[in-house]
Amino acid sequence: MKTKNNITLILTTIITLLPVLPGVALYGSLPEQIPTHFNYTGEVDGYMPKNIVVFVLPVALALLNAFVNFAIKTDPKRNNTNEIMVAIGKWIIPFASCIFMPISLLYGIGYEIPVNIIVQGMVGILFILLGNYMPKIRQNYTVGIKLPWTLNDENNWHKTHRMAGVLYVVSGIALIASAFAPAALKYTIIVIIILCVSVPFIYSYLLYKKGN
Repeated sequence: MKTKNNITLILTTIITLLPVLPGVALYGSLPEQIPTHFNYTGEVDGYMPKNIVVFVLPVALALLNAFVNFAIKTDPKRNNTNEIMVAIGKWIIPFASCIFMPISLLYGIGYEIPVNIIVQGMVGILFILLGNYMPKIRQNYTVGIKLPWTLNDENNWHKTHRMAGVLYVVSGIALIASAFAPAALKYTIIVIIILCVSVPFIYSYLLYKKGN
């Protein structure tokens, strides 16, 4: 298991750093400021210096990836975590690095990418995946809805995650649909964030107050 974890860490780190290669290849063609942030309609509203984007951001993401892998590996209840959820946790940063970093580079050299559709679609798919596997997660300190009441009571944990699973799947579908309706996108994101944070919190607390 230790060898497998080390191989995964090495592999995910390498993949996270891969965008450095096209960044170096395109470096001479890139403007001094590269788009790195986009609003809900896909318009650029944030820039960073190209040396930061090409060299510093991938390294920062690689360090974050190492931290996530370390947290998962050292979780005292890691044997309770669902393998699929663990895999998503370990691969989400490399995947994001290889999608979003090239988007910034392509935007920098003049290509207009439908960022809102790509991002919303990917996040929507992620929500659907999380929602499908969330009910299968057992108590742990790394993955899932970690509230005082879910961590203190196994029954509370399971009920909260079953409910949240449905909520996340519905939210994922809404995110994908809203990607093709820019006018509604801003409000959809706000509503989904509020619901996905507040509803599991309130539901878990009510279960606690009722004694499950």
